[in-house]
Amino acid sequence: MTATEVDGVAVVADTPHVAPFTDRSGQPVYQPQTRVLTLADGSTVYGCAHCDYTSENPRSIRPHLGKHNRRRNGLRPAKDAVLDMPLTDLMDRLAKLDAILEEREQWKARALQAERRLRQLRDALGMRA
Repeated sequence: MTATEVDGVAVVADTPHVAPFTDRSGQPVYQPQTRVLTLADGSTVYGCAHCDYTSENPRSIRPHLGKHNRRRNGLRPAKDAVLDMPLTDLMDRLAKLDAILEEREQWKARALQAERRLRQLRDALGMRA
């Protein structure tokens, strides 16, 4: 789903980006998620293989790829997927989130109490940190 045009100029060639280093045997390393896009006017830009994001700087593509990895790893579902979920699934997810937040608050309270006790011990022993 790489861009088909950039700023109104058509893309005429789309190839994987060759990394600025080689593998141990001296062969070039290709970065297939970073695309080299040759435009109709002869200029070159770099694009994301997953969406229409483009940049003149090839180093800006790799940080951008993090957006796509989070979705694929299931850490953050795509917004459209959440909109298409049945209400019962959404309610289940909300209940799980509430349970996680409650547990976090309990652990936070325990940690603060432990820090207070540690501070009291240090004060009693004359060990100020």
